[in-house]
Amino acid sequence: MSICRTCLKTPANKDISGLENDINEDNKNYLDIMLFCLDIKVNHNSNVTTNLCLSCYKKIISFYKFKELSLKNDAYLKSINPIKEDKEDILLDDTEIKNENCSVSDADNIENFAIEVKKEIEVKDEDALAELQSDDELLSVIKKAKYGSITNETKENVPIPKIYARSKKKKLKYENDKNNGRQVCEECGKSVRNLKDHAVQHQPKSERRKLPCKVCPKVFTNYSARSRHYKIKHLGLKKKCDICDKEVVSLRQHKLVVHEAAQLPYGCVPCGRRFISQSALELHMTTHTKDRAHECDVCQKKFRARMHLLLHKRQVHEKEKSHMCQFCSKTFFKKYHLQVHLRSHTKEKPYSCQRCGKCFSSSSTLRNHRTIHSDVKQFSCQLCDMAFARSNYLKNHMISHTRERRHPCQYCGLRFGRSDHRKRHEWTAHQKHYVASAT
Repeated sequence: MSICRTCLKTPANKDISGLENDINEDNKNYLDIMLFCLDIKVNHNSNVTTNLCLSCYKKIISFYKFKELSLKNDAYLKSINPIKEDKEDILLDDTEIKNENCSVSDADNIENFAIEVKKEIEVKDEDALAELQSDDELLSVIKKAKYGSITNETKENVPIPKIYARSKKKKLKYENDKNNGRQVCEECGKSVRNLKDHAVQHQPKSERRKLPCKVCPKVFTNYSARSRHYKIKHLGLKKKCDICDKEVVSLRQHKLVVHEAAQLPYGCVPCGRRFISQSALELHMTTHTKDRAHECDVCQKKFRARMHLLLHKRQVHEKEKSHMCQFCSKTFFKKYHLQVHLRSHTKEKPYSCQRCGKCFSSSSTLRNHRTIHSDVKQFSCQLCDMAFARSNYLKNHMISHTRERRHPCQYCGLRFGRSDHRKRHEWTAHQKHYVASAT
């Protein structure tokens, strides 16, 4: 059963028994951990699920550490200052003894005080006062005598304090400020700044509102996204960074993320990397857990984030290519891919290797090139003695052992083990001829 034990969400790929290994406590197993954190008694013999989703799994580990630290600090503080607690206990005991052992002299004083109060109060009906036998009735009479002497004129002259009611808007802003201006979505558990705009992502595409751009036919779901698109795409409102000469939309955010990463507020404990938001940190944490909860319903490929799944569907299955080259009319899915392709026409290679001086047209090509200068080859094949510096090199090498050919040609159906081999075949065998005849 793949439902979460705590929040009832699916999929729930983490087992409760894994808490024992991640928390690593010698005196507590995973049953004691669940009972200690959530007061939930887990029984594997019953039909109740013992799985947890990734979000609840992390929260239980975090809460366990927080509670253990709190109890440890409380015990430490009590051990430092035990005298103060003893004095408080003594004072409490003395008050209890005084209340329990009320002497006869105290009772006489109370009775004398009541007689004096009776003399001061002008009571019209003396028989009614004599009937007051209980202390509560006597106290009510004293209150009437005290506050009844105040005339209506004096009551009118007493200034009434003004009570300023906080408006709903200010109250909501105050509550958001306490949480650093973020709200938690109950649907997916993410902390977002604008919950109303975020909730649109959980609606079906047919029910979402459509706001078309005033210049181009592109459609948006909120006004802020449309305004940002209009300023960037049509007005060209970009600022140039004085450090790397790159044109960006938000110069402050670019400098903070790229050039001043050490000042970012959210840090990853295992690797030390820092991020600008909590959602970016949560997405990065999936690289340490190796969990891929988002599965494509077409090809069953799994991804760490829902955003990566949507990009995969648009690029692979829907064949979306909205960026066209002005020289050869070739289309691309991402604008960055078009920019790299344009350098093949302009022969521009802005990325150079510091070790050998060789230049490349993209940063990813330069990053792959740097591996040849490193002697460390940590990805080794288990079927032969070969080792590789990158994981994708090992993945391509494994095709020589498995003989798997899962990339068919779209023209003749010939299958290839690697996608780049298929692409090369499509160009040389099918596309090159038509391009040459057209020119």
